[in-house]
Amino acid sequence: MSKTVIITSYIEFSLNLGEYIDSDDFIICADGGYDEAARCGIVPDLIMGDFDSLSCDLPDNIATVRFSPEKDYTDLDLALKYCKEHSKKNVCIIGGTGGRLDHTVANLQLLSCYSNYFDSLILQDGRNKCFVISSISAHETTIPSEPDSYLSIFSLSGTCMIRSFTGVKYTLADYTLTRNFPLGVSNEFTSENAVLSIENGTLLVVISKK
Repeated sequence: MSKTVIITSYIEFSLNLGEYIDSDDFIICADGGYDEAARCGIVPDLIMGDFDSLSCDLPDNIATVRFSPEKDYTDLDLALKYCKEHSKKNVCIIGGTGGRLDHTVANLQLLSCYSNYFDSLILQDGRNKCFVISSISAHETTIPSEPDSYLSIFSLSGTCMIRSFTGVKYTLADYTLTRNFPLGVSNEFTSENAVLSIENGTLLVVISKK
């Protein structure tokens, strides 16, 4: 299944981008993400941004959209808007969690903002993978186990009712997770799949290698 890959700046944990990209994927580089793509010999389909964090020269043979640095939207936000407007279904964001903390927080907010517009929206680097689950679009979610990894859940809404959380070391049933108490951090897989059923809320799910 083809997907859209958005390569961003600040890939904190070194990784081979080629491992995340298939031949039929549509590739967007957001600003300095083109530096990362060029480093790995990857040719994107589109480059977008204000290019305030780009080190290498822009190529002449790749479609490029330039924005003013004085704007209300981040480069990743603009790339996600493009995906939404062009009816992309499955989007994978590479990077965006290293570097400046304010950018990392902004990118996690964008996951929440856009999660209901796509069939799947994932943000990952070489160590972490995260996505958002909303009771608006899904009540039960199956999360495939990943070896040697922690599984954490955080409430993005004021509260989120966890009807059940199974296939993990620390199960939950009829528990109200709140935004100001990180009870869901550093859980562990105990089965082939973790199964999470929620009601009335939004969760950030983070899978991190140990």
